[in-house]
Amino acid sequence: MAASRRFNKSPWCYDDHHCGPSTWLSMGQCGGKRQSPIDINPDKTTHNSKLGPIILTGYGDSKKLLEMKNTGKTVDVELGDGLQLSGHGLPAPYTAKSFHLHWGNGNSRPGSEHYINGRQYSMELHIVHTKNNMSVADALKDPEGIAVLGFFVQGYEKTKGKTAEAWESLIKYLPKVSVKGEDTDLDGTVSLLDLLGTTDLARYYRYPGSLTTPDCNEVVLWTIFVEPILVPLKVVAAFPELYSTSSPGGPHLENNFRPLQKIEERTVEASASMKSQLRSAAALDSQPVKFLLLIFITTITSFLPV
Repeated sequence: MAASRRFNKSPWCYDDHHCGPSTWLSMGQCGGKRQSPIDINPDKTTHNSKLGPIILTGYGDSKKLLEMKNTGKTVDVELGDGLQLSGHGLPAPYTAKSFHLHWGNGNSRPGSEHYINGRQYSMELHIVHTKNNMSVADALKDPEGIAVLGFFVQGYEKTKGKTAEAWESLIKYLPKVSVKGEDTDLDGTVSLLDLLGTTDLARYYRYPGSLTTPDCNEVVLWTIFVEPILVPLKVVAAFPELYSTSSPGGPHLENNFRPLQKIEERTVEASASMKSQLRSAAALDSQPVKFLLLIFITTITSFLPV
């Protein structure tokens, strides 16, 4: 998660071997045993029947998206007070502070940080919250100080409707923050719920992890939603096309995602809804096999003497 880009001053980058991810082990906790992102294998998750739909308060308020900024590492949107996250499995209410994205190289290369069963998506949206509305500085001192909601964003040619329109409205601001350090106020026409669309908030994975940028603080409770947000292809293409790392003529910001980390001894939990749906899927998968077996037995029997 790129949230830590504002919380440390260590020189780091994504695309140079002198400061890229391979050098991050010497920074903060980047060599720890609770690092993110990870590849989530559904077959190796533990189902938790108590993990129901998460509860989002204030997310429909379009006036809460205040400012967009180019940090040189990502696009960051500051949020106003009053957006709260709660639900079973979270030790306290968490308050949203900002959101940002990770991407690859437009539609030619995916750039989500987390994977599901080996699949990487076009982009990944991270909404950053702190426990009990504490400051980020204080949250970094608490092993459960930060909760991040992670949503996969997938480019899809035929995407239309309110969600597509919300993302198209968001990228209209990118030219105003095309250079590192630039920022612009948002006009209050798009809410977080508009951007999330019809994502099923009951289907997710939960695990303890870290920020995905230095200092890689191991203070994050991750909630990764299974269902991707579908957006027009031009939305995915806009971020690397319009964003530069240093100057108007500088290199475009591409592939701003951390490589996968080892899961070590951690447990990844699947929500209650995931359990029931996985069972249903398993039952459906078994039906064709049973049907074919029945045909085989019937056919063989027809050739046996009576």
